[in-house]
Amino acid sequence: MPKRVLGNDPFLRGAAERAPAPPPPPKGGARPARPRATAAPPPPATQAAKGTPGTVAPAAAPLDLAAAWGALRAAVEAIRAGVGSAADVELDVYGGDAHLQAAVAPLAEFLYTHWFRVTVEGAEHVPRGGALLVANHAGALPIDGPILHQALKRSRPDLPDSRWLVEDQVFYAPVLGTLLNRLGGVRASPDNATRLLGEGRPVLVFPEGIQGIGKPFRERYRLKRFGRGGFVKLALRTGVSILPVAVVGGEESLPLLAKLPAGFLGMPYLPVTPLGPVPLPARWFVRIGAPIPLPDRGAAKGEVATLAVLEAIVERTRRSIEEMLQKLLRARAGVFSG
Repeated sequence: MPKRVLGNDPFLRGAAERAPAPPPPPKGGARPARPRATAAPPPPATQAAKGTPGTVAPAAAPLDLAAAWGALRAAVEAIRAGVGSAADVELDVYGGDAHLQAAVAPLAEFLYTHWFRVTVEGAEHVPRGGALLVANHAGALPIDGPILHQALKRSRPDLPDSRWLVEDQVFYAPVLGTLLNRLGGVRASPDNATRLLGEGRPVLVFPEGIQGIGKPFRERYRLKRFGRGGFVKLALRTGVSILPVAVVGGEESLPLLAKLPAGFLGMPYLPVTPLGPVPLPARWFVRIGAPIPLPDRGAAKGEVATLAVLEAIVERTRRSIEEMLQKLLRARAGVFSG
């Protein structure tokens, strides 16, 4: 049984081509056949929504049987990976499986574009060279990490692949923990986070921890405690930015209705949702805020001063996420339609 180190704080443990000119008419006087008109090209996937800069909406691709079938096959592959991997599978240093990630790409595309219809705002705030993206946990199952990973991959392809940190109680959970690890989740620890940031990656953290995904539906979008400032210590030590991130939609996709005892499975509880592990098709909205101002590294000296600095930055980050959540909730026209 691994030593539990987390609690509620994961860190203290182009232009278009010109059309060619038509050929000259033949000498016999006959005119060439007029070319058949073609349909205008579809609009690009990235566009401003309601005049808001930096908004990335999903491509308006029609849902067809091929997409659904590809997603179903990918889901089966994901379940097999969660149960266990063969000995010849190649994993990266964090446990990620590039082959599995490619195999489940149709499922990720289906969920992101057709099922959740994710809209992203503020991706331009994410700097190059590594950053900590601090987000609220959304839903009874931790699929918010993979969704945010997809959001950054699509809206900021110029950045290295992001990774998300997974708290111990989820990381070591049967099936789910293995699956998340193979898909790109990394066990939350200062060493892992520091190494990821050193690679220049955006790192996604959820300081609410297990309490964030354990909220009953009646408490949706009410933020839990943000731990004791582990993500702030990491940012001050490494010199990276902290960006607040608000996620809306996950609480309705996977609402927590009840908790069943699951000690025999090595889990604190088994979440009860309307369709089990299958999420409801609520629309997701992701807003990435501007970086939180941080003091110089030398400004926080001494135990008392450091504690005061940490608490102030943690509270400012939490308040920023809370404000963005409320704005997104007021702006959406409907849970499943707008």
